[in-house]
Formats: sequence, C-alpha cells, structure tokens
Amino acid sequence: MKAFFKKMQIQILLSILLSISCRLEEGNILLPMSSNFTLEHTQNKLSNKNYYTIPLKVGTPEEEYEVQVDTSTCVSWLASNDCRNCIMAHRLYDEENSRTSSRTEISVKIEDEDGNAEGYKISDNIQLGSYKLKQFGFVQVTKIADNFRDHQQGKLGLGYKSHYLKEDDFNFLEKLKKNNLISKKIFSINAINDKKGMLFIGDVPGKEYNSYCNVTDTADLDDMYKESWVCTLSHVGVFEKNGKKFNRIENYDELKENTFVNFDSGYDFIAVPIADKSHIEKLLEKAELECKERKKETKNKNADASLRNRIRDEEVTITCKTTAEELKKKNLALSFVLQGYSYGIPLESLFFKNADNEMEMVIKYIDDDKAIWTFGYPFMNQYLMIFNKEDAHVGIKKLKKTPLPIVSINGKDLEEKSSTFCSFFKTVGYIILIIISAAIVFFIYHAIRKKSLADKQEGISLNNNNNKDVDEIY
Repeated sequence: MKAFFKKMQIQILLSILLSISCRLEEGNILLPMSSNFTLEHTQNKLSNKNYYTIPLKVGTPEEEYEVQVDTSTCVSWLASNDCRNCIMAHRLYDEENSRTSSRTEISVKIEDEDGNAEGYKISDNIQLGSYKLKQFGFVQVTKIADNFRDHQQGKLGLGYKSHYLKEDDFNFLEKLKKNNLISKKIFSINAINDKKGMLFIGDVPGKEYNSYCNVTDTADLDDMYKESWVCTLSHVGVFEKNGKKFNRIENYDELKENTFVNFDSGYDFIAVPIADKSHIEKLLEKAELECKERKKETKNKNADASLRNRIRDEEVTITCKTTAEELKKKNLALSFVLQGYSYGIPLESLFFKNADNEMEMVIKYIDDDKAIWTFGYPFMNQYLMIFNKEDAHVGIKKLKKTPLPIVSINGKDLEEKSSTFCSFFKTVGYIILIIISAAIVFFIYHAIRKKSLADKQEGISLNNNNNKDVDEIY
C-alpha cells in the first residue's frame, strides 16, 4: 500500500506541474512580473466627458494622484502647484515637497484633443501598485488651455511611441522593462463599462489571443495620431445577426486606400471621418431609423488651427427616434475588417439615452479631411484589447459577453483553443486527482475502520481478562 501511494504522489506531482505549465501557457495565471489594476470610471460633469483613472503615487514622501489612462499619448503629466488655471484638479504636484524630484528647464507643449497643456520636464519616484520606478520622467503642467475638458489632475501615457519626448525615461512601458519589472512591454484594457475597467500590465490575461492588427507607421498622419496605436482599416459592413453567423466579405464596403483606425482609451465614442459617413448611413437605413444630425457651432474660425481644435469644434452628433428594445429587435450590427479579421458591434451597443431622453449614437462624425477613424470605449467594451509593443501590434480578443464571434474574411469562425498537449494532460491530471482523492478517502476510511475494529477487539480482550480476574478472586 505504501509503495502504491508513493507512486501516486509522484504522478499527482507531475500532473500538477503539467497543469500549471499549461495554465501559464494559456495566461490564466498572473505571471510574477505582471499586475492588474482596477480603473475607476469618472465623469467630467462640465463637459460630459467620460474617462478612466488609476491611483499613482509620486514623490518622497508619497502623494497619491488620480491619473487618466491614455493610449493616445506617451507623455505622462501631473498638474503642477504653479498651474493657475487647473481649477478642477483635486490635488496639485509640488516638486518642492518631494526630496526625490529633479526638475529641468526644458519646456514641453502637449497637444491634446481636449485641450493643450504645457509645462516642464521633471523626474521623480513613482509607484503604481507594486511597480516602483526611480526617477521616472514626466511633465509638470503649469498651464492648460481655457477650453480643456479632460481629466485635470494628470495622465498616465500608454501610447505606442513617443513623439514629444524621445528619452526612454519618459516612456512608462520602456522604463518598466528596463528595470526588469515586467517581462514584456504589453498592457491590456478590458471590462470597460460605466462603473469601472481593468488595466493589465506585463503580459496577456486569459488565453492567448489569435487575431491582431499590426501598428502602422504614423509618419504621414497628423501630429495628434503620432503617439497612438494605429492600424489599417480595410472594410466596413452592415450585417444581420443570424445566430453567430456573419455575412461574407463580399457584403462589405471596401474603404479608400490607406484608411486608418486609432485605438484611444480617452474616447467615449467612435469617431468617423465625415467622408466615410455613408457606411453609418447604410446601417441607419437598414435599421429603418429616423435620425437627425446636430453639428456643434464652430468656435474656431482659424483654418490653420490644430486638427485637435478643429475636431473638437466639428463633431456631428446623431440622435434617432427609437428605444433600446427596438434596437435589439433589429438584429443588426456594424462590422469592421482589420487585417483580414472582422469584428462586430451590435446595433443596440451603439446607442445610449442622453440627458434629453433621446437615443444618441456613440458614433460621431468628424468634419475634417485629416481625421481618421477612432475606436474608444464602445469597441473596447466588446473586446479585450492587448497593446503589444514587443511585436508592434494590437491584439483583439472576444469577451464572453460579446455575442458576435471574430471571423476571418473567408467566413471561418475564429476559435480560441488551448494546445492539444495541454488539454490532454490537463484532462489526465484532473482524472488522476480524482482517483487519488478517492483512494485517499478509501484509505482513510479503511484505516479508521481497522483502528475501530482493533480498539473493539482490544476492549473485548480486556473485558475477558477482567472477568477472568474476578473469577479467580471468587
């Protein structure tokens, strides 16, 4: 029996090790050099702007700041104590209060769609969760634009590459990798909703993704996209959901050559160049919706103003006479093809009820010929987005709640499967665990029963001896 259990112990150890190795391969376990963080949903009530923030500790002694997670910029910044118009910032950074701060006199101007900011380069110790970085470079902002409508306390820049500051000390992912705090220059954003989101840094959460798009060269794009994660967008289509089936690629409209999409965690809508509005109009026509467009009054008449400023003044909002229940009954979806794979957003996920009790689209037209498509929360809410700087691509993985599969352009569903090797040994491991557990229970039961019988036998023997002693006395 002992030899049997010794053999079983070796087998169970092997099965556990195989199971763990398979889980690591599938990414189901957080690797030692990776962490996940909860993003808090915040709303700027003055501008009705939504964004996600994360706590960041800065300086010595540490002060905690709520910074916005932004994939469209590599520059991280904090509102400085010297900023006179950062009126909405709940906490301001004061370099003189930190023993580890090191300021430079190099001025930096940050172009931001929601308002430009300017300040000085500085470095200081920071901590995000368990990640501690000494002398991380960022900008202490001393002035923001009067029309700034974004998060004023600061930003954590997670853009693809730096355009304003070339040094690695000012790039969060590069700095983490350089200090061996992460194994890969990868982060992901998912579980975005109106309450919170998740940021995962250092590896891929869950199983490996198997669809992605390569990050394109942004040299020919406007400055506002140069730090962003940009891919090529080839087709846009409208289809009816028939179970989990997609229409074939012939039903998609091919976009003009060199059409791009920017993945931006700072957007709470999908931005569509007005030149491509016909694709959205086809969706509305197919859904038989009665809609109207409302264009913002142009405030900036200067044609030479930055694209960011022009975009802010040229957004076209779409409202439709319908209800959420009616939208769901339409069984329609809007689909995009990125590098040979199709991703869909259900029609009902493209609308929300605004303050005027109207059904408003999360799609907005951008009336500027330099604008490109931008996917924000509505797309990230449907898919797990993996921003992979190691391999220069953006991975896209279907979430459980997403009703539509990822489909290759030949119409074949993209199945996410673990390797056959791991699947086999995981199954074998589970079977062995069940057998071992049953054997242990059986062994314990018989050991207890055997001991019970032995105690009973000993009690009978002792009783007989006592009776014999009594007989001898009499």
